[in-house]
Amino acid sequence: ITEDVLHDFYAAFPEKGIFGIGGDHSISYPLTKAYLQAKKKQGKRAAIIHFDAHTDLLVERLGIDYCFGSWCTHILDDLHEHHHLIQVGIRSSGKPKEHWESTFGVKQHWAHEVLEQGVEPIIENITKQLKDESIEELYISFDIDAIDDSYAAATGTPEPDGLMPEHAMAILKALAAVCPITGADMMEIAPFTDSSGRGAESAEKTLKVGAEISAFLLKEMDKNN
Repeated sequence: ITEDVLHDFYAAFPEKGIFGIGGDHSISYPLTKAYLQAKKKQGKRAAIIHFDAHTDLLVERLGIDYCFGSWCTHILDDLHEHHHLIQVGIRSSGKPKEHWESTFGVKQHWAHEVLEQGVEPIIENITKQLKDESIEELYISFDIDAIDDSYAAATGTPEPDGLMPEHAMAILKALAAVCPITGADMMEIAPFTDSSGRGAESAEKTLKVGAEISAFLLKEMDKNN
């Protein structure tokens, strides 16, 4: 998918949205970049809600500028403010939360915070930020490894100690209640990759969670497009 195609889509259908399915999370780079640029042209303030075990905020990876580990870095300047990239479920990082927030200006809610505090304080924090920042529309980029590997093992980099499916759904429902979801993607589902040793059972479980979240996002987008 190219940015030119996406820009042409938003130019022709400014009130419509795109749902992406992957695949490598670098696919979200053109999807979110075109979305943010289109919303700016429309005079709308949009935020990206990024569910992931990883920050995807590398400057480059193994000499590659644009990849699944760096795509977020390259959309920051398309946001009205860097902290309009709100990351949820982070837990696999060689650096602390303070590093990412201070270096890149993003807002993060790590998985352990959800598990320790419960989901409600996290929801309150995010929805307050959206209201305080006058955010009008949301794009949800969902890496399936945001979900704990007991539910989402069929992915390239499964991680333990993650969000439960009910945590993710509670957050998404709360967000949709305060701000329209007008773009979204579901990334990194890999049915033939299995870290659990359970084979088909693992793939089916991961696909089920991914499908439930995707169905919710598509339903919300349909309301708003």
